[in-house]
Amino acid sequence: MRFFVSFSVFLSIGILTLHCKKQPLETSILSVNLPKPNLYLQIEGKGKRGTVVGIEPYLNKYSYATEESFYASVREYFQKAKDNENIFVDRTIFVLPEYIGTWLVVTAEAKSIFEKETITEAMEELVKQNIGSFLWHYVFSPSYSSDHLKETLFRMKAWQMTDRYQSIFSRLAREYRVAIVAGSIVLPHPKVVEGKITPTDGPLENVSFYFHPDGRVDDQIVRKLFPIAEEKQFLSEGKLNQNPTYRTALGKLYTMVCADSWFPEVYQELTQTEAEILVVPSFVAPKDVWSEKWNGYNGYANPKDINLKDIGTITEKLAWKKYAMNGRLKNPNVKLGMNVFFRGEIWDMTASGDAFLQFLGKPLNNLVKEEKNQGRLYVFYL
Repeated sequence: MRFFVSFSVFLSIGILTLHCKKQPLETSILSVNLPKPNLYLQIEGKGKRGTVVGIEPYLNKYSYATEESFYASVREYFQKAKDNENIFVDRTIFVLPEYIGTWLVVTAEAKSIFEKETITEAMEELVKQNIGSFLWHYVFSPSYSSDHLKETLFRMKAWQMTDRYQSIFSRLAREYRVAIVAGSIVLPHPKVVEGKITPTDGPLENVSFYFHPDGRVDDQIVRKLFPIAEEKQFLSEGKLNQNPTYRTALGKLYTMVCADSWFPEVYQELTQTEAEILVVPSFVAPKDVWSEKWNGYNGYANPKDINLKDIGTITEKLAWKKYAMNGRLKNPNVKLGMNVFFRGEIWDMTASGDAFLQFLGKPLNNLVKEEKNQGRLYVFYL
């Protein structure tokens, strides 16, 4: 269950005297290096109420270089659904993966960041390019985590990340007249104030937002409840009974962020909400983790219903199938369950995973066959 690759930020006395002038990434370099994914499309159901479209976009570091490059990279999947006539105006919900908004931390930054080979090097360069802001936040901002450097990095960029995230997903929602479960983003205990996502001085959280077809962001926020061990170093937990259920044109919708889908108590909460649609934005890395042996629950005790003989025996992929959404979703009220994953190469981090799907109470086969640079859309007619 390694959903996020940690990076470290190294500071030295030399950085204090470093003067950096930001040079933007040339358009020619950006256009050559943006991913050109092969798009896979799987369609299920025959209903006419509307559609739910899960997206597993294939992204790379250049996808995040500018606000427009990120918008264009994600828009490609929306346009594919429209061209295939999979969109009902005001009656379609798009679902994106965990952490899709987090790498907006580097958007509009110097090209030197994108020239680095590893995440560690890129984040060190990000600090150097913003040393004044970093030091101010490091000294004066409140700290709630053991990894104060990483916490400071995200805190110093929170307002820029928030503005880009809301701008892009509001724009897509309006353009296609669809609702969007916009994956997740790391922000300091955000609130929605008068229609605007607003960071606070609170602890960092992994949060997901819902955008209405008119572009308006819902004021209810989904906060990840069970961050894994690596995430606990800089992220705080949400509270189970405070996560919302969204009223949509297709029924009540409930969101579990990644690891939350592994815990029985979250499904008990789901039952109380009377939700009809469950979506699970997720992130797994590195690329080959799917075939590695499962090591049990990460950061928490194994629930009582776990077969301890599975630990160290079954693969990570099989553990997801058995102990996350497809294995735990038994609620007949939930017509659709969809678990989508982030895909791509962000510096030296490769993210993968294959969507899990459940329809009308039965797990469905994911028919995708792995291809290089592959993005995916899963369309369900309700």
